[in-house]
Amino acid sequence: MARYFFNVHDGISILDTVGSEHPDLQSARTEAVETIAERLRGALLKEANVSAWLMNVTDERGLTVMVLSFTAAVQIVDHVNVAGQVLGALTGVALDCFTARSHRKAQQK
Repeated sequence: MARYFFNVHDGISILDTVGSEHPDLQSARTEAVETIAERLRGALLKEANVSAWLMNVTDERGLTVMVLSFTAAVQIVDHVNVAGQVLGALTGVALDCFTARSHRKAQQK
């Protein structure tokens, strides 16, 4: 089995000095995705910035065999504010249509 190292870069670099053994690259990929998912969940629950995270997986020779990059954000939507903006936009459209129709009727007379 080959040994792979999972190095995380999320504002600071955390180098994996122990690594873990895997029968193939697909197995290493599974560990990488699971590790990232756990770290991402923890960061989002703490409301941390996840704007430019990277994990590079290296083999025993130190060669990068896989790179995972990701960005995640949580945005809370204020439905009252959004509804007001939509209503305001629709009202503006309705008024514009009414004004245009009134202007055409006046020109036809």
